[in-house]
Amino acid sequence: MRAQSQRGNYSLTRSQEPEVVNVRRRQQRSTDTRERILQVAFQEFAERGFDGVSTRSIAALAGVQHPLVTHHFESKEGLWKAVLTTVQQNFSEYFVRYVRGEKSDDDVEELRRLQEAYVRFSAAYPNYSQLMGYTGRHPGPLLDWLVESQAKAYFQTFTKLISSAQAQGRYVAGDPVHLQYLFIGCVTRILMQAAEAERVMGRSLSAPKFVEEHVRLCCDLFFRDAPPQKKKKRRASATAVAAVAASPAVPAVPAVKKARARR
Repeated sequence: MRAQSQRGNYSLTRSQEPEVVNVRRRQQRSTDTRERILQVAFQEFAERGFDGVSTRSIAALAGVQHPLVTHHFESKEGLWKAVLTTVQQNFSEYFVRYVRGEKSDDDVEELRRLQEAYVRFSAAYPNYSQLMGYTGRHPGPLLDWLVESQAKAYFQTFTKLISSAQAQGRYVAGDPVHLQYLFIGCVTRILMQAAEAERVMGRSLSAPKFVEEHVRLCCDLFFRDAPPQKKKKRRASATAVAAVAASPAVPAVPAVKKARARR
């Protein structure tokens, strides 16, 4: 499944509130405003980080009055949390849609499908990786909130699947959490440096062909083929042994002594 077709008109800042609430807000023309602010904030936080933007600059880029930002989100921290919460909700929904009806009892197959989906998602939404990367580099209350509210649950899910795959000899050995961080880095680093990589490689990183190659290469670094099954030595059955014992003996060929040549 191609990254571009997966993206379509899907928005990571689309509201996840109940439809009844959305209807009321559309009547008040506030839903569109709120989502426009979230979209701009998502872009700005991803590119400049939390400390590099202000609610006034976000309001200006969104084409709204500054009081509307404080009305919907109260503060810059409230806006940041709203961006992360909404983006993570849509991130989760993306995966639900991607694997809907395809869940497998085979942990290796399930892990591979989720990892492939993550690569395609990251290619379609590179700002997501930038936002999470910036947040993860700065200790403090915002990071604490992110870890407790979202990150721990994510890694618990993958730790279980990776451990199961390792037990079957189907995944590279190592600490599962460490390996998942390595996988994320393998997937996202080149996408976060797309401008440089595209000049060096002379190709588009958003092209479907490149995305599918990226999916294959990233997964091949971590997944392992099923180990060959050991052939069991066959033990002769009691019936076969009895049959051999009862068979007529083959007469021995008498040894022929060579006559010595007479002088």
